[in-house]
Amino acid sequence: MNALRKLSVITLLLACITANADDSVSLQQALEIALINDALVSGLSAKQDAWNQLSYASQAWDDPKLRFGAQAVPIDTFDLDQEAMTQLVVGYQQIFPRGDKLKNNSAVMQANAGVELGKVELRKREVIRNVKKSWYEVWYRQQAIKIINSNRHVFEKMLDINQAFYASGRSDQQSVVQAELDISLIDDKLQTMQSELQVSQESLAKWLAVESIKVNESLPEESNGIIHSIETLQLGLKNHPEIQQANEKLNMHKSALALAQDKYSAQWGLDVRYGLRQGENADGSDRADFLTAMVTVDLPVFTEKKQDRQVAASRSQLKSARYQKIDIERELLKQLKQTHVRLTKFKQRLSLYSERINPQAKQNSEVAMRGYQSGVVDFLTLSKAQVTEFNTNLAELKLKFQFNNAMSDLEFLVGDLK
Repeated sequence: MNALRKLSVITLLLACITANADDSVSLQQALEIALINDALVSGLSAKQDAWNQLSYASQAWDDPKLRFGAQAVPIDTFDLDQEAMTQLVVGYQQIFPRGDKLKNNSAVMQANAGVELGKVELRKREVIRNVKKSWYEVWYRQQAIKIINSNRHVFEKMLDINQAFYASGRSDQQSVVQAELDISLIDDKLQTMQSELQVSQESLAKWLAVESIKVNESLPEESNGIIHSIETLQLGLKNHPEIQQANEKLNMHKSALALAQDKYSAQWGLDVRYGLRQGENADGSDRADFLTAMVTVDLPVFTEKKQDRQVAASRSQLKSARYQKIDIERELLKQLKQTHVRLTKFKQRLSLYSERINPQAKQNSEVAMRGYQSGVVDFLTLSKAQVTEFNTNLAELKLKFQFNNAMSDLEFLVGDLK
């Protein structure tokens, strides 16, 4: 995608964001803008193209050499007719590649292009993961602020009730002070969350190259995605860009080994020269022109200190690349298993909160409120019940955020789960 097209796409996406009623950006919009706007993706793509061009160029023979000159010219007169051996020479020389050098050299370049493609795909996955995490971070802070503000209204009503009860003699001053303290603590939590929201917005805005940003309130569908079995996920792990890079490096070192082995082959060359002679022979006939044709060959005879060492070095590099691939596969598998465990536990805890903890906390708060209004429960018990419900709502929200963060890590490892 050229620069003009990129600019037009980014402008269009940003215009769509601005057109939203709340000036918010969806996760999909954020991903599209970030991928187009990322300079490193563009740079790595250009490098990949460079290797492809070099791969194509490396399949050509070396350029031939043409020779022009004069041979055996007498320096006393510089007369081209004086001596019989004087010639005007034009020559053509072509060196042929040894063995399968062109094929193997092109394969090395193509493998390097494959490595760069792997880097491009890895960078794209990194951008997607980081943008998703930044987007979820902003979403979590925005939703947390809504919960905090909603609960603040509840605690304000509790303060009003306490003040009314205190005025009528049904409550003591400590209850009023406790209600005021609860509101102050909520205000502190609100300010902290607002500060963290600004930091999160700056992080997301950096990826989108905008000044400030808000995100949609609704989570995308994949936020509640099914957690596949570890065996199914391992199949997707095989397509991870780091493993693709390792495979391409293996191919590159295999071709490099074949290229080193080509140096055992002889290299042939052809040299053809035509010599034009001027003047006449003693009998008055024209002097005959000369044609010279030679075949050259270099013989790799003494290979112990050069070719043998180069082949041995290529074999060692190939062996090293195999071990590096094994290490990468083990590391990625470890990360996959750890992420799968985290996701499973987050899913179990979310079910526990939605099915038991949150309903119980809400019921406990409602019972405490009725008991307090009827004079059966003191205010400290009511305050504890309200704070518990407030904290459980925030805890469930944080679990959703952590679950989606872990899903971003999982998709980084195995690709899109849709």
